[in-house]
Amino acid sequence: MRKYDPIQATRIGSQIFAAKWVFFPAYSDKRSLRATLPQFRITYISLRLNCDRTMAEASNIQFLDNSTVFDLLINLSRDEAIELRRVVEQTFKDFSVGGERQYQPAPSFVNRPNGQTALFRPFTSNDSFGTKIIAQSTPGPDGNKCDISGVIVLCDSTGTPTGMLSSEEVTGYRTSMNAMVPFSWRKHVDEIVIFGSGMQALWHTRLILTLRGSEVKTITYVSSSKQRVNDLIAKVSAENETRWKAGCSFRVLDSTTSEFQQDLESCLQTVDCIFCTTPSKKPLFPAIYLAGRDARRPFLSAVGSWQSDMIEVDPELLHLAVAPKAGYNPITKKEDGVILVDDREFGLAHSGELLQGKIAAKDVVELGEILSLTAAAHADGSTGTNIQKTKHFVSEGLVIYKSVGVSLTDLTVSNAILQLAKAKRD
Repeated sequence: MRKYDPIQATRIGSQIFAAKWVFFPAYSDKRSLRATLPQFRITYISLRLNCDRTMAEASNIQFLDNSTVFDLLINLSRDEAIELRRVVEQTFKDFSVGGERQYQPAPSFVNRPNGQTALFRPFTSNDSFGTKIIAQSTPGPDGNKCDISGVIVLCDSTGTPTGMLSSEEVTGYRTSMNAMVPFSWRKHVDEIVIFGSGMQALWHTRLILTLRGSEVKTITYVSSSKQRVNDLIAKVSAENETRWKAGCSFRVLDSTTSEFQQDLESCLQTVDCIFCTTPSKKPLFPAIYLAGRDARRPFLSAVGSWQSDMIEVDPELLHLAVAPKAGYNPITKKEDGVILVDDREFGLAHSGELLQGKIAAKDVVELGEILSLTAAAHADGSTGTNIQKTKHFVSEGLVIYKSVGVSLTDLTVSNAILQLAKAKRD
């Protein structure tokens, strides 16, 4: 963490140096010099105050790189992780029903001709604002893109910078924690399948083990990169031994083998929770693999597809999920299934799954709406039919959560991380 901005300090120092020569020319008489001294003192004091103020402001800025963020988050206890999940839950409520939606600027994407991709996601609140910039560089000679990287910049309500965080670990954690909100509602979490082996798969695993590790029996990874997924398993196994001490086993389904589809179908017949974390441009598995399950229906989260041409979930599976008598809609109070999202408007306009599946707005419910409903029922002790059916559906029904990201969670989670860093420093 840096104490001051050397560029700004140098600029102020240059102003003081320049002032000295402005007010101390080669005077020919002492009288002129004495006449000029008061004006110089005023200017000098003003510049010094400006310099001191600038350095004081800069000393409050926290600069957190990925390794610092990782150390903070990986060492959180279960109770501390639950507190961060509650931060996310409150953010979803503020966004969906608390009026914050209208004050969040729309994110924008840039896809350059050379293959470079950039995401710009601004966010605001009464107390702070900022932006996240994410970039994926030009593909290499082999056609593969480099890992996504970027930065989160935060300011207080006056515009004074308060923090700058490398975004990889923050985004991995925040996005995974978003998925942990509906995951926390599920009754059965014995058998887990995770598609992918990157940062999102890694943080999903960590949070699953942190929050519900004692309940999980098996986590199966589906990936075409055997080495990468083996490295992931080695890493989380070592972390599990020293931190969560969960008794689950880890398995791999190699998507490059000739038996893959048969093995995947068999695996999905008994799965409780599916987490999709890949930037796929085609469905990861056909809907038929889950279609026949009337008892112990699974939960599915899709966070990896973040542009309209990406898709992880078969549109036919979405149709099954929103069919009449397929679940429960707490907004309309009808026995129809719904798709859960964090941002309905943005999801319907930009999510590949919702666009290709031609999902109607009436069949989409935001997490914040459900959280607000259950919170209100808890506050007044309500146990009415609507709340009972809602809780049963989200805990045991076929629930699909499509994450498109709410920019406000970047702000609230990043500020929470800054508070963790400050508490550790103090």
